[in-house]
Amino acid sequence: MESSEIKPAPSPVNPEARGQEILEEYRRPFWQNSKFWLGVVLLLVLAVFAAVYKRKVMDTAMSAADLKAAVEFFNISSQWKVTEKVDDPDFKGVVLAPEVSFRIRNVSRRNLSYVFLLGVFRFMDTGKTIGEGYRMALREPLPPGAASPPITLNPGFGYRATSMAAFEKNRENWRNSFCEVFAKSHNSGFVQLKTFYISRKIEGLDVEVEIQ
Repeated sequence: MESSEIKPAPSPVNPEARGQEILEEYRRPFWQNSKFWLGVVLLLVLAVFAAVYKRKVMDTAMSAADLKAAVEFFNISSQWKVTEKVDDPDFKGVVLAPEVSFRIRNVSRRNLSYVFLLGVFRFMDTGKTIGEGYRMALREPLPPGAASPPITLNPGFGYRATSMAAFEKNRENWRNSFCEVFAKSHNSGFVQLKTFYISRKIEGLDVEVEIQ
């Protein structure tokens, strides 16, 4: 006959002893209480998160109207320049495209950063788009009163001719153009900042094309 070992049942927890243990935990100084330090850590984490959120989001958030009021243009120039040399079987020459260059000054009381610029180049007589130029400017914050390095926008598209000098000779086909500059910063929507009329100066030539 097999014998089985009978194990004694575990003694029940003494409610009085358990209550005394809980009471003893509350009698300890607060700096010896693990729950106190857990709460301190959580508060520190929340404080750090709030500070980062304020610096990265709240302090940089800017409406489209605020962005437009914060930007001042200066050192403005424009010209046409060779953006491509073409060597196709049916055409050999260059592509001359408009460009605008400028600097911007932060005239607001807040930093400007991550300003995305879009230049839309159009012909004046028809409004037809020549092309678009993109530029991410001010990756580093621009403090109030500070100025940016020179910024250039160029669509890459324009006229085709056998040489730069050929453009000046072909005056009857030369058309006036302009560039509308739009900007966006962080969560702001796009806003139109400025319209530049493109000069008739050709890079590398000392003359400007005269419109008949």
